[in-house]
Amino acid sequence: SPRVGRGEVHRLYPVAGARAMGCGPSRSGDSSEALLVAKEALLSEPPQTDFLRNLRLVATVLAVSLGSSLQFGFATGSLNNLEQIIPDALATYGNPIDIAQWALINSSFSVGGLLGSSGSFIPLARCGRRKTLLMANIFVFLSSFLMYYGTVWWVLLLGRVSIGVVAGVAQMAAGSYMTEIAPIGIRGSVGVCSQVGIVIGITLANFLTAPSFHALGSARHWRFVFLVPSAFALFQLVVLPFCPQSPSFLIQKYGAGRTLSTLVLLHKPSSAIEVLTELQAQVNTAGSGSAYTIPQLIGDVKLRKQLLVGVVIKVGVQFSGIDAIFYYSTLMFRHAHVANPQMATTLLSLVNLLMTFLAMLIMESAGRRRLMMTTWVGMCAGFSAIFISSYISEDLGVAQGAMANLEVCAMVLIIVAFAVGVGNVEGFLISEIMPVYAKDTLAAIGQPLNWIANLIVATLFPILFQTLGRYAYLIFVCLTAFFGGFTYFKVPETKGKTIAQVTSDFDNY
Repeated sequence: SPRVGRGEVHRLYPVAGARAMGCGPSRSGDSSEALLVAKEALLSEPPQTDFLRNLRLVATVLAVSLGSSLQFGFATGSLNNLEQIIPDALATYGNPIDIAQWALINSSFSVGGLLGSSGSFIPLARCGRRKTLLMANIFVFLSSFLMYYGTVWWVLLLGRVSIGVVAGVAQMAAGSYMTEIAPIGIRGSVGVCSQVGIVIGITLANFLTAPSFHALGSARHWRFVFLVPSAFALFQLVVLPFCPQSPSFLIQKYGAGRTLSTLVLLHKPSSAIEVLTELQAQVNTAGSGSAYTIPQLIGDVKLRKQLLVGVVIKVGVQFSGIDAIFYYSTLMFRHAHVANPQMATTLLSLVNLLMTFLAMLIMESAGRRRLMMTTWVGMCAGFSAIFISSYISEDLGVAQGAMANLEVCAMVLIIVAFAVGVGNVEGFLISEIMPVYAKDTLAAIGQPLNWIANLIVATLFPILFQTLGRYAYLIFVCLTAFFGGFTYFKVPETKGKTIAQVTSDFDNY
């Protein structure tokens, strides 16, 4: 047969390929012939298009991780070092705030995250991940406006809710989007980029607001901190519209033809055919092209184990105690008698960033399951070490200086363990265990629960810490031990596997 250029795929495949992949009218013997035509068209591409594929992938990853995931991280860390500067600034306007109002400003970020994750299910189904992320930038600009010009506490609260909505949408869409466009061989490393964006945001916020660096952490310049998210939103608005849409969305919304047209922009010919075949098989398994509703997913016995794993890991990320570290590390360092708690918090976020890059490098070789187990064992050991060293120092009065240093090292261990494992895997695990018609549905269940757990930890930990002292750490020792056991007995390895293979593996757990 004559060789067909890539441009012909767009003309031939919407009809021929649709028959080949089982969506559309077909005649006996037509499917194999149509699939051969599609393969021939793809295999005739010139090799230099590999550069363009890589460029599209890199551009999409940068636009999503810096334009969406970074917003989450930046909002998480932006108020930590401004806990005295902002209340003092509001007092100069005649609007002083108390500790309860400051706590509400902080925790309202989680409320916005809950609203964003819950409210994004319909936009994701109708518009896809790319358009949903783009639309969320409205709330970025709204947040910057409110935080920059706000002179009363409730305006700042609304600003935090607005940026929380962006974070909720990013948690629903960013990691899955990047995982879905990536070739299978680098899927994990690309999926980690969502967490990389979050950690870069935390580190950048801590750096800009730390008084020791003389950047924006002062009474004169603190409002400029909240214009930084708008700069990254503008970057995304310029780049992301030119990036490919998610194939998982396209296969459900527009069928095989348009999906293949996008896949050839991102994958090598053989990979494009393989991914399209898998996506179409997932859609056919659902019985219709539409996504599952929440009742349908809960009622599907075949996906019950995946549902349980997705929910437990989403909730486990927050109940592991990591948010107690991110939100209250300054309090913990002060309790450990660290000389400069704010600087220590900034350095801790830098460790988190470095370990996240390490996780990106080892994700494909180490595997998801092994890295998650590393998280639970490391965090359990870290919280145990903090409790033991605190007991030796405070109750026994032995080696107080050494025990304080041990507490700091244990906190670093917790950050390292989290960053190399669950902190990265959680962002894209749903895309690797759920078929295309149920991914967003599971996310619509798990992500709001994730934000509720976030709110619970952020609200209750300082109260428990004040009431129980070091015994509060034992709660996280028990929880991380439980999540470690759950992962060992219930979560299969997903590295380099198709959805069909992972689904089969779940039968053994």
